[in-house]
Amino acid sequence: MINPIGITNYQSVSATQSSQYVQKHTASEMSDNHAESANSLSFPDRTHDFTHMTLEEQSKAAKDLYEQGVISMGEHAFMTGKYGLIEHDGQLGGTTLAQAKSEKINVIDTMKDNLAAVKSQAGGDSEVVKNYHSLIRKLEVYQFGLNASA
Repeated sequence: MINPIGITNYQSVSATQSSQYVQKHTASEMSDNHAESANSLSFPDRTHDFTHMTLEEQSKAAKDLYEQGVISMGEHAFMTGKYGLIEHDGQLGGTTLAQAKSEKINVIDTMKDNLAAVKSQAGGDSEVVKNYHSLIRKLEVYQFGLNASA
């Protein structure tokens, strides 16, 4: 779907909105934090950056989104489960607690990769696939805006 200014994908939305933000606010007016957000093509009004966070941060972000009513209880459990198990056991599948607290990942891209694997095993119409699509869509809308995904 094309919006009124002709943008058809989230990269364009992200770049356009960040560019507009930078034009409205000169570097001298912006705090270092906002300047960094604008330069990394993030939206300054987003509390969480799902393109660059640790599993610990993902768990905290999921809790916040659940409390705000953005995601369901099941989606909250899905997004916090791995970190919760690592926190409880000290490691999971080769990921240690120290790694879960320090290594940054792109949550949205990781979920898309996992979705591709699930599709190859379960087929395209399973309930799991639908749930993945729904959660990815919610995170993309949160991260990039309404016209984020196709």
